[in-house]
Amino acid sequence: MPTSLHSRATEDIMKKIQTAAIYTFLGLIFSITAFGQITNRAGEIWKPVEVDGSKVVVTNAFVNFVPGQRRFTGNTGCNQMTGTVTPTSHSRIHITGTATTRRACKMMEGSVPEDAFLRALNNAARYRRHGQMLDLFDIRGKRVVRFVSTTKETPGDPLVGTASSLDDQKWFLESIANRKTLVAITGVFVNFIAEKGTAGGDTGCNVFGGSYTTGKSSIRITDIMSTMRACEEDGKMQLEREFLDGLRNATRYDISDNHLHLYRKNALLLTFRGEPKG
Repeated sequence: MPTSLHSRATEDIMKKIQTAAIYTFLGLIFSITAFGQITNRAGEIWKPVEVDGSKVVVTNAFVNFVPGQRRFTGNTGCNQMTGTVTPTSHSRIHITGTATTRRACKMMEGSVPEDAFLRALNNAARYRRHGQMLDLFDIRGKRVVRFVSTTKETPGDPLVGTASSLDDQKWFLESIANRKTLVAITGVFVNFIAEKGTAGGDTGCNVFGGSYTTGKSSIRITDIMSTMRACEEDGKMQLEREFLDGLRNATRYDISDNHLHLYRKNALLLTFRGEPKG
């Protein structure tokens, strides 16, 4: 091939490669820009209100699509989760690499089963946002999840089942300190009764009761007394000691995402999940 023809052919190939790269880059920018419509402002999260055709009455589950990043965080209603989200084109979505903690939880009546929620996320192929609603559809066009955008700290929202005060819920122990993978804790809870200023419940071995006072975010739980039954099986006595010590040592609390956290200054002591009293 003559040199001039070879040079021209090389230039044509290079132009095609450059054009393809430009279109690929523009397509990527377009998909990320389009995806931006479901990444929330600071403090906002997506709460499921319908999963696989079933209404969700109350749940701790949520998803946060991290602005400017191809990842999401959230909660299955039981476990913390994270994963990768890829907008392949306008209104297309691909969720992969979902990982969760491994805590076993008793799900509240009216909530979404963890496996159903995870399966729906993994089956998502397309999304559509309209106002404060976000729908995810599978490859056949069936809606697998409907979310509502809500502020994470908003109390009393009936869609998200968030408690607005200590005595709104019955608080079941989920973890001690930062041991997020603590084995399932059965029957350990505390109730607060505001009009009497009392706190009481069950350690999983003994019934207990005491008094409590609160400020804006401060708390003191005092005069705790309990029955004296010995429970040596499954480390229940150790759990009881740590649980009651956590209550006695608490100086601060907060409530968010239907969870109660008790602290001593900045050290997390106990984490509880709220369930309706009854």
